[in-house]
Amino acid sequence: MRSLFACGSRPWPALALVAASTLLLLACRESPEALIASARAYEAKGDHKGAIIQLRNALQQNPADGEVRLLLGRASLQAGDPVSAQRELRKALEYGQSPEVVLPPLARAMLEQGEAAKLVAEFGDRKLTDIDAEASLRSSVGHAQLQLQKFGDATASFSAATALKPDYLPARLGVAKLMAAAKKIDDANQLIDAIVAAHPKAAEAHALQSDLRLLRGDQAGAKTSLEQAIAADESFLPARFALIQILINEKQFDAAAFQLDTARSLRKGDLRVQYFDAAIALDKNDLAKARDMMQQVLKRAPEHVPSLVLAGAVELQAGQAATAEGYLRKAVSIAPQHAGARKLLVRTYLGSNQPAKALESIKPLLVSDTRADPQLLLLAGETYLANGELKQASRYYAAATDSKPQESVARTRLGQIALASGDPDAGIRELEAAVALDGAPMQTEVALIVGLVKKNDLSRALQAANALAKKYPANPLSHQMLGAVYAARKDLVAARAAFAKALELNPTYLPAIANLARLDIAEKKPADARKRFEAVIAKDPKNEQALLALADVMSRTGAPPAEIVATLQRAVTANPQSVPSRLALISFHLHAKDSKAALSAAQDAAATLPTEPRIIGALAQAQEAAGETNQAIETWNRLAALEPRSAVPLVRLAALFARRQDYAKTIDSLRRAQKLAPGDPAITRDLVLAHLLSGKPADALKEAKSLQTTMPKLAAGFALEGDVHAATQQWPQAERAYRDALKVEPASAALAMKLHTTLNRAGKAAEAEAMAKKWLAEHPKDAGFRIYLAERALADKNLRLAVTHYQAVVALQPDNVVALNNLAWSAGQLGDPKAIGYAERAVRLAPDSAAALDTLGTLLVAKGDASKGLEYLTRAADLAPKRHDIRLNYAKALAKAGRPDDARKELVALQAVADEFPGKSEIPALLKGL
Repeated sequence: MRSLFACGSRPWPALALVAASTLLLLACRESPEALIASARAYEAKGDHKGAIIQLRNALQQNPADGEVRLLLGRASLQAGDPVSAQRELRKALEYGQSPEVVLPPLARAMLEQGEAAKLVAEFGDRKLTDIDAEASLRSSVGHAQLQLQKFGDATASFSAATALKPDYLPARLGVAKLMAAAKKIDDANQLIDAIVAAHPKAAEAHALQSDLRLLRGDQAGAKTSLEQAIAADESFLPARFALIQILINEKQFDAAAFQLDTARSLRKGDLRVQYFDAAIALDKNDLAKARDMMQQVLKRAPEHVPSLVLAGAVELQAGQAATAEGYLRKAVSIAPQHAGARKLLVRTYLGSNQPAKALESIKPLLVSDTRADPQLLLLAGETYLANGELKQASRYYAAATDSKPQESVARTRLGQIALASGDPDAGIRELEAAVALDGAPMQTEVALIVGLVKKNDLSRALQAANALAKKYPANPLSHQMLGAVYAARKDLVAARAAFAKALELNPTYLPAIANLARLDIAEKKPADARKRFEAVIAKDPKNEQALLALADVMSRTGAPPAEIVATLQRAVTANPQSVPSRLALISFHLHAKDSKAALSAAQDAAATLPTEPRIIGALAQAQEAAGETNQAIETWNRLAALEPRSAVPLVRLAALFARRQDYAKTIDSLRRAQKLAPGDPAITRDLVLAHLLSGKPADALKEAKSLQTTMPKLAAGFALEGDVHAATQQWPQAERAYRDALKVEPASAALAMKLHTTLNRAGKAAEAEAMAKKWLAEHPKDAGFRIYLAERALADKNLRLAVTHYQAVVALQPDNVVALNNLAWSAGQLGDPKAIGYAERAVRLAPDSAAALDTLGTLLVAKGDASKGLEYLTRAADLAPKRHDIRLNYAKALAKAGRPDDARKELVALQAVADEFPGKSEIPALLKGL
């Protein structure tokens, strides 16, 4: 056994231990110089923890060594321990180290601890002579000033830093933050995108890009940026912690715990890990664990504001208002601008019946624009209501209602995986680099697979999916992703096996069940598809997602409507307070044109959820469908009262009034909506149309001009002016307006179509043709403009030109069913033998498309294969019983197939139809020929 006192491999004789122990310890101790050299070697390898151990050993021999204190402070900062870093750096100053080398890392340590006010007070006016050191210090001071909302001072600090070092990353990031603070979100995003492009490995840049994307409501993009930050530097914990916070907000605790475990392995003892452990425990309502974790954190960092806030939240949820108040008051005293601390303190005061204190605490948060924070607006309303100030309370409640849909939309985007915007190749390279790193999260690999599939690089996608399944063999998601790749490769046998493996791991894993059901449907096995969801429901009768998925499968496989309704009703009965179930039932009735049933379901839903805006909106739609216009107007007005800051109910009211040709009320409703959403060009468009319908083109033009003035960088104002001139057949003016619109939005195919139409209407056919050729040359992948030209060619009966354009569209979009169908029809009219092939491709892509089935059937009949053509036409007629033109083709096929009696029955029924439809004039001759 090795002696504890041995330097080498040979143990000392036992009798010599006592006498020699002191000398031995001294002999084994390395010199400070050797320890420092060892620490530097560890730092060079990125092993900050190893460096810290060696430096602490050196300090034991000479605690007053300022250089060692400096090195230890820097290493601690790199290791994510700003508390220890600040302590050691201040001692480095005390022991004679130059401010030029100490102050930059000291400022960063203070900034990381949230000591913005202290940093500005201590070093705001301090100047350093070294260029690099001064740029670093100015940037840290600027970020602190930014946190304190001293934007003018921050601008000066960042300007000073960039004057010294024009491409200094921390300063440029600060400038981007300033832009965002000034509501210049587009400019900020443009700058951060440029920074990321210039510094693709800068994790801080990706993290800020995430923050800016969140401001635009792009939750998926924000998560992608955080994943890229982690890919750039897996030890950059701020990005990982930000991702953890998003996952906690989404209630994705397993994913958050996975990220947290990775952070824990990277940096043991980091207070933020314990902080997020407590946050997850709080969200899971494990208050005992959350309280224990927070007490451990606060012992080490008693003035850490986020921890004080979280501790207050724990106590507030535990019903300990007095304890919560103590934590939160301390947090607010340290950081008066901390919105989260103030909001929780306000809730604490309200919960303990101290409304006056609540009002005093919330007022500092209400001095700026509060519309982007619906929770704050609701809290303000609650606070003013508790103080008896009803008018103010109503104002804040109204503003909160306006913001709520935005919050809802943002939350529906949570959990989505997307590649970074821009160059997909670069995005995939970044993801592959992230996957290659040790400890890369599963979500990074999933994002890579999704990106490769979207790029149609299915070979590499399969490699990545196989690697994921091998790495996470017990996770059903990995096999789900493998199945998705196989499905994209059309290897349905392998796809089915992968989805089945996911179900072996989790028999109720709905994504795999849904994919297997899709395969069942594709193989004409609807009963098998239904049984999959029925098995889940048998185990969990209240499983809303399974019930709704079953109803969807039933609907797509032609189940009787009564059975589908019964399934949706089961979902409602099992979850009476669920909005999705009730909306699904109402929507099904509306799509089935059963307005009476839709109205009944909507009325029942409104009785159960009388203040739920989505239900009230569905009730209004059901009333519209049932022809109860007066009741619909009343309900939309009710929704407008429920959501007084939302323009949607007013726009729907305007549509109802327009249907009644009551254009005065239409315009009034739209003007009210415009006040609530002044930047919405769709409302202005509706106003323009309403003025035109009411015979007031001058007022319509005024609206368009107004939009041009208020939003000159938006093409919509100029396009609307063109629409007004086009409606009054003032073609030169319309042409000029559309050209102005294209100057603002030069890649808009919709504007190009309008200009082309205008040129033709103005008699400038040659100019229109030249314009079209130029557009196609400049936009060779614009399928939309090609489709427009093809449709014009069809209208002009120029079938050869139509075929040319549709062929180009299909080359760009091989799965475009509409283009294939129209190409098949046009080619068939020209006698092109390829027509049937085009039609068969369309039917393969959309086997339930009545139009595609009609085209294929008609072409086969024309070719002389009436029996086979009749099969497709029968299916088309069954799918679209109100498409009289399709039924006419069906009748013709019956006649050619030798079934005159059946043909006569169809033709007589069609002759009795009051509406006109293509081919109706042929019916008398067809009947006569039977």
